[in-house]
Amino acid sequence: MNAIYKEKEQETREKLEKTVNEIFKEIYNGGFSLSLDEKYNIQVIVDNFDGYIGDIETSTAQSISVIFAFIAGVIRLARENDTDENAMLLTEAYPLVMDAPLSAFDKARIKSVCDALPKVAEQVIIFIKDTDGEIAEENMGNRVGVRYLFDKINEFETQLTGR
Repeated sequence: MNAIYKEKEQETREKLEKTVNEIFKEIYNGGFSLSLDEKYNIQVIVDNFDGYIGDIETSTAQSISVIFAFIAGVIRLARENDTDENAMLLTEAYPLVMDAPLSAFDKARIKSVCDALPKVAEQVIIFIKDTDGEIAEENMGNRVGVRYLFDKINEFETQLTGR
């Protein structure tokens, strides 16, 4: 039984790695790929640049791209898994909630993330600041169901309005 479990886990990890890489390359097309080890630690790999193949330190935007790709990959695999014991996962629309996910990206990456978000989850809730919000609105405006504005009145009170 333990051997079967290990085999299934390895298959799942390989499938997750492939899915995460597909999503990562949609967001970040910079010659990198991702690798998952046995404990699901993520390593960013340089894809054969002047003969160099190896891992690197990532920038903030690259790290956020990796995190987003991993979360999106897990969600995508969960939605694709259609066995009877997982039927509840398929009927529930679990929202993807993110706090300022676009703030570390340039305009091109924001567009890539905005294109990828609706493909990942049925419902996405994003807390976003004004400047990023304007760019996101340009790229995702027709997909936005409801917008809310948090207006800080003072240190203890905030007004929420829908737009």
